[in-house]
Amino acid sequence: MIRFLAWIWALLSLVTATGFAWLFVTVYWNNRACFDENGRCFVDGVVHHDTSFIYVWIALLAAVSAMAGVVIARWGRRSVP
Repeated sequence: MIRFLAWIWALLSLVTATGFAWLFVTVYWNNRACFDENGRCFVDGVVHHDTSFIYVWIALLAAVSAMAGVVIARWGRRSVP
C-alpha cells in the first residue's frame, strides 16, 4: 500500500513540476528581455512581473519530491523478500 501511495505521490509531483516549469517558460523566460526597472513587462495587455522566476524553484522542489516518491516506491519493493 505504501508503494502504491508513493507512486501516486511521484506522479502528482511530476505533474506539478511540469505545470510550474511550463508557467516559468511562458510567463518569465519568454519575456525576460522586456522587464523595465520596476520589474514589469507589458505584453498584449497583460502585466508580467520579474518575480515570476519563483516558478522554477517550485518546479525544482516538485521534481525532487517526485524523485523521492520513486525512491520510496522502489525501496519498498526491495524490502520485501
